Amino acid sequence: MKLFFLLAGQALCLFSLWVLARRDWVRLTRPSLRVMGVVTAYRSTWDEGARAYAPVFRFAGEEGTHEVVDAVYSGAMKPPVGAEVALRYPAGRPDLAQVPRPLMWAAVYALLGGLEALLFAVMMGWLTD
Repeated sequence: MKLFFLLAGQALCLFSLWVLARRDWVRLTRPSLRVMGVVTAYRSTWDEGARAYAPVFRFAGEEGTHEVVDAVYSGAMKPPVGAEVALRYPAGRPDLAQVPRPLMWAAVYALLGGLEALLFAVMMGWLTD
């Protein structure tokens, strides 16, 4: 039974890493373009009983005007509507524009990779439980 949970945890970690890497592969293999986006609105959702907001950015890209929603929600409407924010996207894919957060994404990859290594070490018996 313990082996089943270890294998399921490893499968989940590897699947999560694959999903992230698939999304970021285009960002890493194409030249990056920098544009200034303007906050035009906010998308809201409920998160643990409180409202969370993600800014909607509008910017002029290669093929005209584009709108993207930030992937990170917060408890406040920051930055204010009308503010300009630097965005980056891979050439030819303005739909992938986002606020650059390399440290946050590096931490996510490190956490998933570390958890995978920990589960593997436990499964191999290198760590006692």
